[in-house]
Amino acid sequence: MTSRTKAKAEDEAPQASSEAQPAEAEQPPLCGKPHFLPALVHITCQEPAPDPDLPPGTPEHEHRHQDGDALYVWQ
Repeated sequence: MTSRTKAKAEDEAPQASSEAQPAEAEQPPLCGKPHFLPALVHITCQEPAPDPDLPPGTPEHEHRHQDGDALYVWQ
């Protein structure tokens, strides 16, 4: 009886992980543009990536990164 219980537990585990993956896939990719100052280059934008279908010359969004109480904003 214990082997069947383990088999059911193993069968349920992949289903739970497969349900979590689509939720992660629904999130839009992050912009990730680094800060322009050399001391802050490790800071990257956490806003969603800009729409690739925007016409040329369209201004980018304001790049932002929040680290605790500190908010970094750059163009």
